[in-house]
Amino acid sequence: MTSEIQVRACAGAGDTEAFIRFPYRLHRAEPHWVPPLLLERRDFLDPLKNPLYEYAKVQTFLALRDGEVVGTIAAVRNDRYGQFHPEEAHVGFFGLFECVPDQAVASALTGAACAWLRAEGRTVARGPVNLTTNDIVGLLVDGFDADNAIMMPYNPAYYGGLLEGAGFAKAKDVHAYYMAKAECADRLTAVANRLDRGGLVRIRPIDLKRWNEELEFVRDTYNVAWADNWGFVPWTDRELEFIAKELKPLVDPRYAFVGEVGGVPAGFIVSIPDANEALKLARGRLLPFGLLRILWKLKVTGCSNLRTLIMGVLPQYRRRGLDLLMIHHTIKNAAGTPYQGAEVGWILEDNQALLGPLHHMGARRTKTYRVYDRPC
Repeated sequence: MTSEIQVRACAGAGDTEAFIRFPYRLHRAEPHWVPPLLLERRDFLDPLKNPLYEYAKVQTFLALRDGEVVGTIAAVRNDRYGQFHPEEAHVGFFGLFECVPDQAVASALTGAACAWLRAEGRTVARGPVNLTTNDIVGLLVDGFDADNAIMMPYNPAYYGGLLEGAGFAKAKDVHAYYMAKAECADRLTAVANRLDRGGLVRIRPIDLKRWNEELEFVRDTYNVAWADNWGFVPWTDRELEFIAKELKPLVDPRYAFVGEVGGVPAGFIVSIPDANEALKLARGRLLPFGLLRILWKLKVTGCSNLRTLIMGVLPQYRRRGLDLLMIHHTIKNAAGTPYQGAEVGWILEDNQALLGPLHHMGARRTKTYRVYDRPC
């Protein structure tokens, strides 16, 4: 006889800690799952630290069987999403879905999240979104044979079946592409030489001494360049500060650029070392040895890959090859370093403006992430 499954809303620090720790137990034997730092997860779910809570309402849930946690999920009412997508103001979100391979548990978890969203006036549950479309998005459905790059998800292959068994269907796929330095460098150089003949386009490193000014340009450009993308919601100032504070130690001007056209800033690209290679060694903890392992990997042996986090070109400067020139500078500067290439993502499945050039440059698709919808 199967024991009864209980799903309860998290209430208090003890439940939140159990929510955070469950994936570490569930995935401890999974060779490709990279444990995030426990400290970072606590800050992420702290309403006093994460600016998401300034405009969104979040409820986390635990699924228990015989008193043991067997699953987690978060439900999100994101009022800013409705402001920028009034035609989808009825959409709520779910994320941080983790579950044992048991359909009854998955159905109970998603049922609880949908019931909460329905009570909040939402009629569609969309996800996984952890916890906004500016953060980690989608469920891995293809590419389980490699570690997840920083700020990208990883989950067991059975998760997709659980969500589909709970009534969810595909809403959108997003992809990750890999640009191998050895395979792409020559093609990029040839294209870059053609594009740069007029001398109108200039690529310069991001100036860390003018960090706040550069950050303001990145924010403004991102908010304009991505405005028409599916699911896009602009960063708030506090959100950008929150993200930038975490990532600034990883930003290297050799791999972060502003593209200028006729001396006017027109676009940007930011790549960082794939710090998940270091975080995997820490096993979720900074102490007693986690911090030393992270620093050793980042500062001594080096990471083997870059992760291109974000790129944007203002609409009036598109179709001039600025995006390819910025990618070229990234790959060119990786010559003579341990970096073997860069993962670029996530990219919408129908973003032909970017997918076409990536294919032309020899990039290969390595992972697919799926966002699901279900009526509440």
